Amino acid sequence: MFDDSVYTEAFGLPISVLILVVVAVAMTVLARRTRLGRYIFAAGGNPDAAELSGINTRMLTVKVFALMGFLCGLSAIIAQARLQNHTNDIGTLDELRVIAAAVIGGTALSGGVGTIYGAILGAIIMQSLQSGMAMVGVDAPFQNIVVGLVLVLAVWIDIQYRKRTGEKS
Repeated sequence: MFDDSVYTEAFGLPISVLILVVVAVAMTVLARRTRLGRYIFAAGGNPDAAELSGINTRMLTVKVFALMGFLCGLSAIIAQARLQNHTNDIGTLDELRVIAAAVIGGTALSGGVGTIYGAILGAIIMQSLQSGMAMVGVDAPFQNIVVGLVLVLAVWIDIQYRKRTGEKS
């Protein structure tokens, strides 16, 4: 007979974690080693300056949305495979958690600053917080309030840090 662990684990890790590693490495290479990555950081930092330097920001926006669409589809496939069945409201309020994870990971909401690995670290922190609250029996609406408070706190800390270091926001 077939062993289920062959299809759910590889090298002792869940396949979804291995996919995360592959995607993180691929996105890091794309961000750091390609023209597209440099254009994305330039447009994220200052779209007007990027436009004036010759970057077609409209086409760049289409490319970024296409890339994000692919990554969202991949995450949906992984979520479906993990849960095996679910209702149609899966992912509700995930955008709040994603923004909180990115900000906690060091991404500036003003744009142009951030790393893939920082966002992953922020996601691990947010998932740990959410799992911990679920394990102790915190209601789902209160979990969303806590995530929102953590996001507000992270943005406030980011603003204070930028004021002290003199970085533009």
